[in-house]
Amino acid sequence: MSLMLKPITRAVRFAVLASVPGIVMAQQTGEAVYLPALDVRSLVPTSVEGMPGAASVLTRDQIDVYKPYTLHDALDFVPGVRTIDDDVLGRRSGIGVRGAPPRRSRKVLLLEDGTPINNSAYLDSGAHYTPPLERLERVEVYKGAGQIVHGPLNNHGIVNFRNLKPTPVPETVIEVGVGNQDTVQQHIHHRRTEGDVGMVFSYTGKRADGTFDVEEHQYDDFYTGLEWQVNERNQLAASVTYLRERSDGYDEANLSLQEYRDAPRNKSRFDEGREDNNISVNYLKYDLTHNLQVTDDVSVSSKVFFTDLDRPRFQTRGTAPADGGVMEGRDRRYENLGLDSRLEWANIEALGLTHRIQAGVRYENHNFEDRRPVGLPGEKLDEGNRGRLFAVSGEDGYTRDGRLVEYDAEAVSGYIQNSMSFGDWTVTPGLRYETYNQYKDTVFRPGSSDEGVREKDSNALFLPGISLLYTGVAQSEIYAGIHRGYAPASARSDEFPLTPETGVNSQLGIRTSAIKGVSLDAAVFHNRIKDTLIRDDVDAFGDALFVNAADSRITGVDVGARIDSSAFYLADYNLFAEAALNYTDARFTTGPLDDNRVPEIPSRAGSFTVGMDHMAGWHLSATVSHLGAFYSDIENTRELTADGEAGKVPSRTLFSARASYKLPTTTDATLWVQGRNLSDKLYISDVQDGIRPGAPRTVVAGATVKF
Repeated sequence: MSLMLKPITRAVRFAVLASVPGIVMAQQTGEAVYLPALDVRSLVPTSVEGMPGAASVLTRDQIDVYKPYTLHDALDFVPGVRTIDDDVLGRRSGIGVRGAPPRRSRKVLLLEDGTPINNSAYLDSGAHYTPPLERLERVEVYKGAGQIVHGPLNNHGIVNFRNLKPTPVPETVIEVGVGNQDTVQQHIHHRRTEGDVGMVFSYTGKRADGTFDVEEHQYDDFYTGLEWQVNERNQLAASVTYLRERSDGYDEANLSLQEYRDAPRNKSRFDEGREDNNISVNYLKYDLTHNLQVTDDVSVSSKVFFTDLDRPRFQTRGTAPADGGVMEGRDRRYENLGLDSRLEWANIEALGLTHRIQAGVRYENHNFEDRRPVGLPGEKLDEGNRGRLFAVSGEDGYTRDGRLVEYDAEAVSGYIQNSMSFGDWTVTPGLRYETYNQYKDTVFRPGSSDEGVREKDSNALFLPGISLLYTGVAQSEIYAGIHRGYAPASARSDEFPLTPETGVNSQLGIRTSAIKGVSLDAAVFHNRIKDTLIRDDVDAFGDALFVNAADSRITGVDVGARIDSSAFYLADYNLFAEAALNYTDARFTTGPLDDNRVPEIPSRAGSFTVGMDHMAGWHLSATVSHLGAFYSDIENTRELTADGEAGKVPSRTLFSARASYKLPTTTDATLWVQGRNLSDKLYISDVQDGIRPGAPRTVVAGATVKF
């Protein structure tokens, strides 16, 4: 590991000091108390009621019922969230919340059990890893709320993937599924509690053909989690995650307009060895958490985490290696170390109000190595053979800018907020402070004046916010808030350093179930973003280039609603309808881009689902999903260009459906089938280095057994 001893030593010292207040208070009391409500692994409590802002939870039951093919498909059911597929399995994460451009999830803070899983939130915030749905207990989504507690990347939304927890009674789940596109998926997990120790063991694997005829995707995921109830006040939890992905035939060189019209899924016709192109992901994550219930009202939760993302990608230069061609790569490695400690003190009575104070501190150290290797003529490059940074050129030349650039970041953040309740009102003011340094070392870049140069950029930001919650209306909550958020600029830029993107974000919403059988969660939001960070272009090697484009504003509305017939009459079945809708208007407001739309953000997106649950064990449902048209570039080019590298991406409406039947046996066994893009609609998923079509029709059938 390239992380240096000094930051590790500093981090350990930080963790010890952060735990001291709780340890001291614990020694002063001996009474038995409950487990802590505060847990750094969770984003929201059991339900969204009482949250001081817009939030959604996708539960394990919903995942089991809807059987989405990928995480992106699952997020169709969350209002305000939109996704863009870059591969059929959604492994190149493309998640946007409200006005956040989805590509590579660069503007959304992704957490797993509270641990950041973006490549590097402070250096290069894209994402090449998200956990598989099969081992998740729920997906928690904050939209325009929680920015005081969580950061950075907190202008638009935060997504937390919560892994399965141990069960008091042993549970084993085995699931298998097969379908067209050579789809094979399998999952097994076991969880139980033995004495004071709970445990979870999980394996998930999946493989499928890709969007193009040369693509084949496969991943294997392993997860182990342990929870030790040390005593009535202390709990230790630890987890290890490892995901291995191997995707052959994948690259980011897509199709020209004519190529797309001629044969939209055929890359083998180019005879360029594109089947030799490949991307690999090796992801490793360690978490260690300590929850301490000091008294009935005081709790401390602390975490140490480490993530290691190894992501090499290689592609041909136009001729297959078998024909003497040369391959080149983008070989990237991210290592992140962090420590997080939070304190909660509830039920404080002062000045006629009831206070709940939350405070926390976090330290992170990030390291990112960006290598651009090249192979020799006829040499196949992949995860096991990564080439070299420099190769001697022959007459025809085959060297690449074999650069090696190392980036480092250190960040310290802290926050405090106070929820003050009086009657039906709760007001929560708070302040978050973030300071971070970015370093760019151009270690190796032949012929460049940058070689051997070390650059540094420092930033410090105060992020205030205030939220309001009113519960005086029967079975309803009205919430409002305004806060400042930000996104660190990508360090991977020829224009280093860029300015962090900052925003002032506000919303007003209502959650209600006042009407029998109907639930509704709707919010209007308005964000003003300064120094908007946008992917502007790509360099000669296909690397994304980022710019501070202009200021922008985002206005919109999210609506989530559901109606169930079981609330109106008793029957053996329940008919239901569910909607997750979003309207967003995102435009630049300054300079030559004034009134242009921000790329990647459609004005309309959402899904509508109808279905039936039957007491005999049946479930039937169908979903129509819509993603509106969006621009792929800041100039808002309307027509697709001949090279397919710019233009407006047309809207698409897709259909999916699923059915399941729980067998009437003593074993908890369910047969299921699900399909997406059932009309096999040919559509453009994105325009990036050419036109990439969306996934074809995919139908998968399988069985799930629990015992």
